[in-house]
Amino acid sequence: MTGPLGEGSRMLNDRYALGPAPLGRGGMGEVWPGHDTRLDREVAVKFLRFPDDSQDEDMVRRFSRESRITARLRHPGVPAVHDCGTKDGRPYLVMERVHGVSLADLIAEQERLSVGWAACVAAQVCSVLSAAHRASLVHRDLKPGNLVLEPDGTVKVLDFGLAVALDRTDMSQITRTGHTPGTPAYMAPEQLLEGRTTPLSDLYALGCTLYEMLTGQRVFTASTSFALASKQVSDSPTRVESLRADVPAPLAGLVEELLAKRPADRPADANEVYRRLIEHATSLEPIPGILHPPLLPSPHRMYGAALARVFG
Repeated sequence: MTGPLGEGSRMLNDRYALGPAPLGRGGMGEVWPGHDTRLDREVAVKFLRFPDDSQDEDMVRRFSRESRITARLRHPGVPAVHDCGTKDGRPYLVMERVHGVSLADLIAEQERLSVGWAACVAAQVCSVLSAAHRASLVHRDLKPGNLVLEPDGTVKVLDFGLAVALDRTDMSQITRTGHTPGTPAYMAPEQLLEGRTTPLSDLYALGCTLYEMLTGQRVFTASTSFALASKQVSDSPTRVESLRADVPAPLAGLVEELLAKRPADRPADANEVYRRLIEHATSLEPIPGILHPPLLPSPHRMYGAALARVFG
């Protein structure tokens, strides 16, 4: 096997047996399936990829530091971090293995989601963002490809580890090598113009994602990254209600606020967005082939339903 450990090697740190092929690759990372032979459990192993394929010690140090911070983010919507290390100069994270369908694939298959499901997915993401922002973590690359809907209906937010490892000091090198800490189709204007990210930048990305769930279309499209970034900064998106008449006016208005060019014009925080979303998360229909049958008990839903009764 040719992989992150070299030709023919499949064992990492004498503990993690890697699968035969990666689960996915991105500009900054590569994820492999694995098995923790010590604890007999499935894992996912994520290796950091350097922008210019040469080792960057500063990125290694930041990755290790931020991995420890991310490991303290405890939330059912964030894959747990089990271990981290470096192999032949390449940092890696050992994480909980997630099973389900990415939101990007689900939208491609369904064309668009029902109002209830779009609101439910976005509300779960807000719960994760609330915990992350409280811990001073900003995702920086929130998008449908980084969200996974599991068979019991829960949503996992992926790629906190790689995203928070990048900060503004990386911008010149990353821009020079053609890699940006984010995806232009979901990046807030302040990210594109200044390389600056805040919790309100994550809310803009959530607005782009919610727009796509409801309409089946991206907020903006263009033939080049530069043209796309220019639209994010300067153009007004087509209004949700003009593309889909059954979206309630309050929900369409929330999307418009999330996509405000000025951070100060967006909702105050993820908690406010959650409160405005959850009332629309109703009439959730089964999704055959994606979700378990409705009558199959779900420990997560049981736990959540009981917890919802606390204080009201």
